[in-house]
Amino acid sequence: MNEIEKQILEDYARKYSIASMSYKIMGMMLDEKYVKERISAFNINHMYIYGGTYMAVQLYRSGRKFTDIKGIVDKSCRIAINDDVSVIALDAFKEIYNNEKVVVASLRFFQEIKKDIESFVNADNIMNIGELLMGDY
Repeated sequence: MNEIEKQILEDYARKYSIASMSYKIMGMMLDEKYVKERISAFNINHMYIYGGTYMAVQLYRSGRKFTDIKGIVDKSCRIAINDDVSVIALDAFKEIYNNEKVVVASLRFFQEIKKDIESFVNADNIMNIGELLMGDY
């Protein structure tokens, strides 16, 4: 197998793994009792969700009953579903952020998003949705 074939195979395996994990997490969010337990386990009283994806909206819908979700942050200020969700642009988020937990709803782009926000969000307050719902991911 040459390097290009190997890279293509590794890319495919990574994307498949992320897609599989995303479906599993979406299913977990349907269990409100479980979501409540996970939010309580991390003692999250106030949080933002980063990412305008379906997963972010589902976390907002299932989590808002158990914690104060201030809104969904998205770099482009867009969201997958128009709902009663407050969508905040990254620049505006920088101005209003006040030491709350930030749950990143993207498994695929977690590291990139973390780099975007860690200049003003303490690393201890940045959490991947996989970590929130499944432990370490």
